[in-house]
Amino acid sequence: MFEYINGIIDTKKPTEIVVDVNGVGYLFKISLSTYKHLPQAGRKVKIKSYLHVREDILQLFGFIDEKERDVFLSLLSISGIGPKLAQTILSGLTPDELINAIQTGNEKTLNTISGVGKKTAQRLVVELQDKFGKIDIVAGAGKSSAQSSFNGVEQETIMALISLGYTRVSASKAIEKAQNGGKIKVVEDLLKHALQVI
Repeated sequence: MFEYINGIIDTKKPTEIVVDVNGVGYLFKISLSTYKHLPQAGRKVKIKSYLHVREDILQLFGFIDEKERDVFLSLLSISGIGPKLAQTILSGLTPDELINAIQTGNEKTLNTISGVGKKTAQRLVVELQDKFGKIDIVAGAGKSSAQSSFNGVEQETIMALISLGYTRVSASKAIEKAQNGGKIKVVEDLLKHALQVI
């Protein structure tokens, strides 16, 4: 029904935002992936949207870009996954991290998400692996300012942690803890310290 909404962010929370469009406030449920890339309240925003229709409720879900919405809709195609769990999954992993986990059959990473058990992880891999296998992961797409502040060694170490099954969020936090004022210049050394604090 709505392809996207252009407006001003009225209120912003980790799980929802209200976008003011000519005096009308639209409430969107959002993932942490979207939340991290939103501007501050009072700023303009363009939100991709999906209207979920049930017998008793109409609910808007918002996304920072087309890729996240496509991944969300793909998740809804899986038996047992509704909008709430799909949103939780996209809060635990970025769209690219999720695509990568499914492409590589990394059920361990999928199991780190709250609400995703062994059977659900298996269904995600079995039912979406072929579909996601055709999707290119765009490195750095939609990076937040916090992510873009990492230097090359730190970015490489984050990717190493992700390949070990950690989420981008936990990997980034570990780098911030492990890095001593940017003094560690070797990936292997930084990875060793990060694994001690993650």
